[in-house]
Amino acid sequence: MFEGIFRCPFWLLPVAFLLLFGCAQTENQRIGSIYELKSDPTEENILEIRSMLDDPEGGVRATALNALVGLEVPDSGILALGALQDEDGFVRRIAAKLLGDIGDPASVPILVELLHRDVDPTVRQSSAESLELLGGDEAVAGLVLGLKDPIKGVRLAAARGIRNLDPNAAISEMARLALEDPIWEIRVQATRALGNTGDPAVLPVLERALDDEDKNVRAAASNALSVHEAVSAQRQRAKP
Repeated sequence: MFEGIFRCPFWLLPVAFLLLFGCAQTENQRIGSIYELKSDPTEENILEIRSMLDDPEGGVRATALNALVGLEVPDSGILALGALQDEDGFVRRIAAKLLGDIGDPASVPILVELLHRDVDPTVRQSSAESLELLGGDEAVAGLVLGLKDPIKGVRLAAARGIRNLDPNAAISEMARLALEDPIWEIRVQATRALGNTGDPAVLPVLERALDDEDKNVRAAASNALSVHEAVSAQRQRAKP
């Protein structure tokens, strides 16, 4: 219906009609304009990007936020924290990721809350990934609870975070995952974490993992036993 109208010369169309149908930018065009503005970060262009934080489309809001954080505007952390309340899950996911990139430990409590409560699993996964980057006891405690998430990506991110931050924080839960989780990638992460503990109590679990149906888990278990031996020996040498 409108195809023929849009081919009409612009000077034949009323201005109001042009604004409504012909001149409004699409979402992709608005996103493209953000990248153009970011490439020339004048004060005026940064203000224009800020105005797009109120765009009706989540993709535009997320792109504007990402651009402002990338430009390291002074209130980057505040903007990202505010975006965690956005109704669009994609915006919340980007905000959660950016908080990890910014590295502000003050964001840990709200990221832990998102990891446990947000209805969007991609937000929970990004929160777990950022908690790993931020570190600290509170982040680790939040990741431990994330090990019971029903979504693969969230459990995987939580297991990887604990393995890298403090593998001794959740030995019993990691042992359960190493032997029972249906996802082989998660069993691998849990097995590796157990090897890093140096705790003799995990040896039976690692030995059982040598018989796992998945070759990647078996390889991880073999390597974890070697790492466990090295960690245990190092601890023995460190004793007075």
